Amino acid sequence: MTAAVQRHQAPLVYMMVVAFSLYSGLLVVRSSGMITMSVLALLGLAGVVILVNLPSSALFLGWLFLAPIFQTAADTSALGRGLTWALYIGPALVLAMLTILRRRNVPVRIVDYLPGVYVAYVLAAILLTTSLIKDETVGTAKAVFTIQVIGAVVYYFLTFGPGRDVRAVTIVGTLMIAGLVQGLFALAEITIGWNLWGYRDWQNVQGRARAVSTLANPDVLGLFLGASIVTAVAVLVWDGPRSLRRLSWAVLAVCTPALVGTLTRAPILATIVVVVLLLLLGRARVLGLGLLAVAGIALVMMLPTLKETDLYRERVAEKGTVEFRAQSQDWSLRLAAQKPVLGWGYGSFDRVKNASGFHTEGIPIRSVLEFTSHNSFLTILVELGGVGLLIYLSPFLILGFAGVNRARAPAPDRWLVVASLGCLLVILLTAATFDTRFFSFALMLPFVYLAMLRRAAADSAAQA
Repeated sequence: MTAAVQRHQAPLVYMMVVAFSLYSGLLVVRSSGMITMSVLALLGLAGVVILVNLPSSALFLGWLFLAPIFQTAADTSALGRGLTWALYIGPALVLAMLTILRRRNVPVRIVDYLPGVYVAYVLAAILLTTSLIKDETVGTAKAVFTIQVIGAVVYYFLTFGPGRDVRAVTIVGTLMIAGLVQGLFALAEITIGWNLWGYRDWQNVQGRARAVSTLANPDVLGLFLGASIVTAVAVLVWDGPRSLRRLSWAVLAVCTPALVGTLTRAPILATIVVVVLLLLLGRARVLGLGLLAVAGIALVMMLPTLKETDLYRERVAEKGTVEFRAQSQDWSLRLAAQKPVLGWGYGSFDRVKNASGFHTEGIPIRSVLEFTSHNSFLTILVELGGVGLLIYLSPFLILGFAGVNRARAPAPDRWLVVASLGCLLVILLTAATFDTRFFSFALMLPFVYLAMLRRAAADSAAQA
């Protein structure tokens, strides 16, 4: 009997996870405020026990696959909110605990301190410049963990924790499958208007309905689909593993039209730029040049027809949003210049922007006052100053330059380094056009690629 239980331990645990998640979600749906804190505590404890008994690799990969599904859009559903705690926030907390308890003996470099230093800097800013922890303890704790802390958790789990043993190919494959699922969701939303969580805030906006899938924002969806496309191109052009080639073709076939369906210029242009770079720099350079030439000729021939379409006039040629973004960036830079070192304080962007007394040129001032920042890095600069922005961007710069140097030399994992660099570039370019501070997944995802670059650098140093 004992031997049989041991042989089937993993499937039994998986079944318990599914049952626990469904039960928790149904309790939340049906509770109507009747769930007591003691019941929630017992459910949380049971969930932790189940998650801790999962193999750490299965826990992380399952969490990574489900992460895009349980984002902001899920909060529109009572079931979605319950499952977000059970399948996104809860497992992430367990990953943090496992990283601390099962740390691998890996040499620490200066760059490894920076994600943690940034989290500490943000927490200090919250304590010193706001009363959020006192006024809204639970809500603030949740927001800080999902927005600020979760990226560092993923980085340390993959670099120093049990995630160190998870193969990079498996991580990339999981992200590609997750991207494929999001692409299918987006295509369903484009064609029949179906959305998993019934989130329809982007169905009736200027420039036609825009796909968001489960990610609540077309920029976030475009960012993820763009990263999936770039990964697929890197696998095919930079001699990636054969096990990922069919998946790569599927990703290109599904995610490309889905990306167009977001009708969002920044991730589309960012993806095009990075794909062009991968084609021009890869081994299939001649083929890449040929494809680009054909695409360019086709675009030139179709341009007169495209200019006559409503879609072109409403999205491609629409200048109002460009003027608004330029004005918003100007205000952000002027605010940052007033407190350049430490900034105005955590969460202060909209407050100080609207109280600035600045004037606009050529556009209604209301358009700047009513909308928040459209540049993630300027938001950090205004709120946390040059110190905060430098700490945040330093891992990207350090590991990015190290990755570029590694990509120049032939190596079995060069495709992985190229894919990680390309995905980070798509993410950074897109983040410069909208504010990622509201979207946990958009802030977590780059740390997966940073961790893979860090591991590749460590492997290179070990081989030297």
